[in-house]
Amino acid sequence: MASRTLLCWDFDWSLIEENSDTWVLQQLGAEAFYKAGRQAGTQWTQLMDECLEQAASQLGRTPADVQAALHATPFHPAMVALLRRLAAAGSDSNSGMDGGGDSGGVAGGGGSAIDVAVISDANTVYIDTILTHHGLAPAVLEVHSNPAEWRGGALRVAPYHTAPHGCRHCPSNLCKGQVLASLLRRQAAAGRLYDRVLYVGDGKGDYCPSALLLHASQHWHPASDAAAAGGAEAAGSAANGTTAAAAQRGQASSIAPGPCGSGSNRVYARESYPDGLPCSLWVMLRNEAAGGGDSSSGNQAEAEAPEAGSEVAAAGQAGGGRARVVPWSRPEELAELLSKELQLG
Repeated sequence: MASRTLLCWDFDWSLIEENSDTWVLQQLGAEAFYKAGRQAGTQWTQLMDECLEQAASQLGRTPADVQAALHATPFHPAMVALLRRLAAAGSDSNSGMDGGGDSGGVAGGGGSAIDVAVISDANTVYIDTILTHHGLAPAVLEVHSNPAEWRGGALRVAPYHTAPHGCRHCPSNLCKGQVLASLLRRQAAAGRLYDRVLYVGDGKGDYCPSALLLHASQHWHPASDAAAAGGAEAAGSAANGTTAAAAQRGQASSIAPGPCGSGSNRVYARESYPDGLPCSLWVMLRNEAAGGGDSSSGNQAEAEAPEAGSEVAAAGQAGGGRARVVPWSRPEELAELLSKELQLG
């Protein structure tokens, strides 16, 4: 049986070169609403929902305005080309979106099948619109993000999780580690087994799934798995724009899925943003590798510690001396790294 790889992406500043939430608000001229909400301490997902409603009701912004902003979202050509290569390599990559059997997937080098998933704190409309605009939807097996829908001319956004998940590393609306674990269990139950997972991320919310893959560490409360498996979480799960049913998620379990903790897994952690500021995921993984204790913080002072890269590489090596945590800063650099890892011709 051919091996199967899951390539799992964060979206903002990982797949695309921007924060889609703030980008759209800037393009709509809704920065004042955003600043007021931030000063008031409004939770992020609620803030996005309120700002988009205000942009429609007070500024007269239309769905076409939002769509135009999304179409203009910075998306590096190297990343677009990478996903197009994946889509071209397997035109049936979305046929297994319900988790059934061995259908779907993209053919990589060495007879390996590659599935692509997105787990993001943006929203389903943003991600689906951007991917579709660039012709990339066929390359993606599943999208998990905050569910969004048009109501009364305004885009409304709801949290992915409606029940507490208990993870101190993740925001209240979305625990990416729990979502990834649920995805892996559901696919395994349907006979779709992954030999390894490659994860690409940049922010604090990407630490939880990274720890799950690198160490089989579970940071959310096991009791929340049951609520996530059968509840409102399903509303934020989309496969090429189609909402997945809660029944497809299978039975909840507190046991880490098969590939978690495997030495074959890789985390591609962005080191810094275009303005030079360090990325939280890289800082947290570096602190963990250096024995810095609590990895929940990710401030700039910590990012300036010496020998950061060597510490992460040394602590994250698997068999054969290959680093399990791979740093990157530029999209074209990441595209080259992934092309080599996936043996794309």
